[in-house]
Amino acid sequence: MLFVAVFTVQAQDDDAAEQQAIALELSQIELDIKVDQSIFTKMSTNMYISQAPKAMIMGMVVPETYENAKSKLDSSLPPEFTVSNKGEKMMNGIQVLFIEGTGDTKDGVINCTMYCFERDADTCTMFMGMSEVGIDKKYTDAIVEAANSLIKK
Repeated sequence: MLFVAVFTVQAQDDDAAEQQAIALELSQIELDIKVDQSIFTKMSTNMYISQAPKAMIMGMVVPETYENAKSKLDSSLPPEFTVSNKGEKMMNGIQVLFIEGTGDTKDGVINCTMYCFERDADTCTMFMGMSEVGIDKKYTDAIVEAANSLIKK
């Protein structure tokens, strides 16, 4: 998915295997995301989906400083993703990088919102919410509520 494509470790030296191992270990950290499980089903660590209509909530810890994550997000978005809004803002007292837009998939167009914020000096927490265009508001509201539950001091 888009989230994985954006944050695939891009190291091209001897540290690549070590970086991938660290990324895999960090991806298993259980985040404190509150998800409406009456409409989303937990698929794996920090990943929740609904089948019909299609929507997804996902979070993970990535082995990047906040500044590196910002740079990679700017330079690594796939061509099928159209950015409608991006920047930094305060959410729940935390400085957050956000990107909003749409992506073309084989199944149609999806809305996507990504948030990135510093976890510590060497890692960031990433959040992604995706939903079909035109989906019932309760799904998009649930994505916003999940993001707000994760992004807190």
